[in-house]
Amino acid sequence: MVEPGTAGRGPAQEAVAAALERAAAVAHLNAFITLDAEGAGAEAARHDRRGGGARRWCLVVKDNVHVAGLPNTAGTPGLAGFVPTADAPVVAALRAAGAIVLGKTNMHELALGVTSGNPTFGAVGNGTDPALFAGGSSGGTAAAVASGIVDAGLGTDTGGSVGIPAALNGIYGLRPSAGRYPSAGVTPLSVTRDTPGPMARTLDRLAALDAFVTGRTGAAPPPDRALRLGLPRHVFTEDLDAPVRAAWEAAVARLGTARTVWVPVDTGHLVESDARAGMHLVLGEFAAAFDRYLAAHRIGRSTAEVVDAAADPAVSELLGAAALPTGPAYPGPAALRRAVAERRALQAAYAELFAANGVDAILSPTVPVCARPLHRNEESLRLNGRDVPTFPTLIRNTSPSATAGLPSVTVPLPVDGSPPVGLQLVGPRGGDRELLAVAARIDALLRRGEAGDARP
Repeated sequence: MVEPGTAGRGPAQEAVAAALERAAAVAHLNAFITLDAEGAGAEAARHDRRGGGARRWCLVVKDNVHVAGLPNTAGTPGLAGFVPTADAPVVAALRAAGAIVLGKTNMHELALGVTSGNPTFGAVGNGTDPALFAGGSSGGTAAAVASGIVDAGLGTDTGGSVGIPAALNGIYGLRPSAGRYPSAGVTPLSVTRDTPGPMARTLDRLAALDAFVTGRTGAAPPPDRALRLGLPRHVFTEDLDAPVRAAWEAAVARLGTARTVWVPVDTGHLVESDARAGMHLVLGEFAAAFDRYLAAHRIGRSTAEVVDAAADPAVSELLGAAALPTGPAYPGPAALRRAVAERRALQAAYAELFAANGVDAILSPTVPVCARPLHRNEESLRLNGRDVPTFPTLIRNTSPSATAGLPSVTVPLPVDGSPPVGLQLVGPRGGDRELLAVAARIDALLRRGEAGDARP
């Protein structure tokens, strides 16, 4: 490849060359499963020849979202030979807005995990410190964005797979409302809970990605109106890692002296409801959705064969035992019906919480802990002097709103010498643009120290 700065190369080629140079410099992160240097360079050259290169920008895409002509492994050996012939609609929308796909990013196998410790393609290192895990399941996208390879990328989110790695890598992430983004061309886990979601290095870029995909913009809350922010009484703000607690308490104090009103809200029942619905939806929906996916794309393998070939024992054992109809712990149709009913109750509880308290968003730390060292915390980690299971600990704050299909935005909090910490904002369903605007006001207050009238 021609070195950056060579005469005659257009702006799109310059952008791709710079991204590839940075990708090479941080290759140790294992952010990519497929880095498409040749394809991205050729696409950039075409746009430069046509005179449209100036508006082109580089994008990375999680390896369970289809990109035409590139493998779509979903991080698992059983899909390694599958190459889609068409872009997923969400990718097509971003291409139409100027994106050049640089490659497909590494992930937790089949999107069923929170560290991106992939045994086939290597563990993903954190974009701020390669000795730490990136979080998951969209860890490769988060690492690529945080390390400066690209400004933006696509992940997917079932129970926190955008918010968790965004928080742990110190970038911005959006889980959109259920159904807001098209789900075609995405390897499924749970049709009820799955959604594509963008990540970016700036909130402006995140909002732009959302507008590119949906074609929608929204008005911000009036700047002279104080924000009403839900302050959880239970669970979401309890049992936090020391750096997370310090960053969270500093944010609460800072916002308490700005034009905000803190409104205490009860949230324990939301966590209890999610426990009765969230994972049961995944286990009850996986097999049928995956069967349809394999058949629609003529992949030539059965769901059982893909699960049997999984390299991560935790993934293979959980799906084989509890998500396949032949498994000894398969919950069955009645359990799925109960989970669907519980999800409706959870949605009603969230709607009542927003209506009764008049809050613009419910705030909490995105993840109760900071990123931990690679390879040593897949099953458990230390939290406040005791060993706790990794998966439920990392999804504790993200899963309830994800199960309910609500939008959430992760904003990086200012930290003092610790790994990144994320702030989660959850809004009412369908209020994605308004939530992004609330996030922009909060982000400005936290980063510039803006303060207005003191509020109780």
